[in-house]
Amino acid sequence: MEEFFLRITEGGESVWIWSVLAVVFWLFGARLAYRAGAALVLGDLLNTLVKNLVCMPRPWELDAAILPVGKAQWGAFGYSFPSGHTATTALLFGGLAAAARRWWVWVAALVWIGLMAASRLVLGVHTPLDVIGAVILAIPVVWGLGWAMERVEDRAAWAWWLAAGVALALGLAWVVMRYRPLLADEPWFFPRDTARAMWALLALGVAGYMERTYIRYEPERLGGYRLVAVGVGLVILILMSRHLVRLVGMYFEGDGAYYALTAAIPFWIFVVWPFLLQGLEKPVVLARKGGASKRR
Repeated sequence: MEEFFLRITEGGESVWIWSVLAVVFWLFGARLAYRAGAALVLGDLLNTLVKNLVCMPRPWELDAAILPVGKAQWGAFGYSFPSGHTATTALLFGGLAAAARRWWVWVAALVWIGLMAASRLVLGVHTPLDVIGAVILAIPVVWGLGWAMERVEDRAAWAWWLAAGVALALGLAWVVMRYRPLLADEPWFFPRDTARAMWALLALGVAGYMERTYIRYEPERLGGYRLVAVGVGLVILILMSRHLVRLVGMYFEGDGAYYALTAAIPFWIFVVWPFLLQGLEKPVVLARKGGASKRR
C-alpha cells in the first residue's frame, strides 16, 4: 500500500493544492474559488501557528520503532501536530463542498480528506492525533469563513469587517513569529513556514480585490476556449512552482525567493492569467432593442 498512499499524499503538496484552486476558478468562477481559497490560506496560517506553538516532534522522534517511508519523510519537515497535508486538504475541499452545497461534492471531499489522513499515517510521518487535530482545526475555519462571505455577498459593508479580521490574523501571526522564544534546537523552518502562510494570505487578499475590482473574470464568456485556458494556465503554474525560486533567487536574499513564489501564485491565478484571457472573451449582450442586440 505504500506506493498507493505515496501518490495520495502528493495531492497535499502545495503545487497541487493551488492547481486545484486554479482549475476551480478558471472553470467555475469566483464564488467557489474565493470561498475555498480564503479557507485554505487563513486555515494554513492558523495551522502553522499551532504547529509551532505546540512543538510536537515527529512520530519517529517519539518512538524509534516507527520507520517512516523515505520518499514521504523528505517532505515531512517541521513539527508534527497538526498535520499540514491533512489540514490544507480539509480546508480546500471542505471549503469547496461547503460553497457548492451538493451532497455528492461533500461525499467526494470527505473521501479524499480521509484518504489523505490515512496516507500520512500509513507512511509513518504523522500520528492519529495529528490528522484528527488537522480536521478539527479546519471545521471552524471553513464554517466561519463561509458564514462571513455570505454576509459580504448580502451586504458589501461586511467586506470591511472581513478585511479587518484578516488584518488581525496577520498581525497576531507576526507578533507570535517575532516574539515567541526560540528553543535551543529550533528548526530553521519555524519563521519561514509561518511567513510563507502570511504571504499567501496577503497575496490572495490583494489579488482577489484586484480581480473583483478591475477584471471581473467570467469563465462562461470564454466559451470553447475555457478548457484550453485551464490547460495552458496549469502548465505555466507548475513551471512557476518548480523553477521560479531558482530564477529569481539571485535578486533576493535568504528566503525572499521562496516568499516571492508564494505571493506570485495567487497573482497568476486570479490576476495575470484572467487579464491575459480577456482578449478571448465573448462580448456580453447588454440589451435587445428593435430586434438587434447591443454588445460590448
